[in-house]
This record gives sequence, structure tokens and C-alpha cells, in this order.
Amino acid sequence: MLEQAGPELDQEVARLVLGERPSAALPFSTDNASADLLLWRLAQSGVAFKVQELEELHHCMLWDGRARPREGLATGSSGSRPLAICLAVLRLYAGDSRRGGAAGTGLSPRPDGQSANAP
Repeated sequence: MLEQAGPELDQEVARLVLGERPSAALPFSTDNASADLLLWRLAQSGVAFKVQELEELHHCMLWDGRARPREGLATGSSGSRPLAICLAVLRLYAGDSRRGGAAGTGLSPRPDGQSANAP
């Protein structure tokens, strides 16, 4: 799995969340505003999130915002907020796509309802 910030990670995140492989993706892994766009896109499809900084380490947790009790889907931690968000997004998509949606949860992080990692 990609673990370092940069264009390669940005393109993979764009492919997963936006369903496209742009030649030059936004700097999701290094820019707070671009990372916030990812969170907004995920929230549009029912994925809830919390991002916090504890002792100079940023943590991002993503979960099914419709589930009660709260079910954790994916987490990411890094010294930078944008990278923590991108790592959580990668882990969200790391599950078995055959079970439907992100990480087999039935959620589809893309607002159009299509799973970005469907065959």
C-alpha cells in the first residue's frame, strides 16, 4: 500500500474516491483544502469522519454514518493531516469490493452511487 505523500498517492486516491485517473490529481496528501474535498465527497455518501491531532500526530477515522452503534471502517495516522486522511481513504477501499461498497460495507463513497473499486 502507498504510505508516502506525493503525486502517486494523490492519483490513487483520486481513482478510488472520484472514479477517475487524472494525469495530475489535486495534492490530496499534502494540502489541507484538497484533503477536505475528499472528506466532503465521502460525507455525501454516508461516510462520517473525525480528524484530530494528538501530540503532533494526526488521526483520521472513517465510519458508516448511518450505523448505530457506530461501526469503524478505516483509520489513518500521520504527522500531517492530509496524509492521515489519505491513508484512511486507502484503508477504506482495501476491503473486499465484492461485498459491495467501501471495504465491503455497502457504502459507496462516490456520490454517484458507483463503487470505485467494482470490477
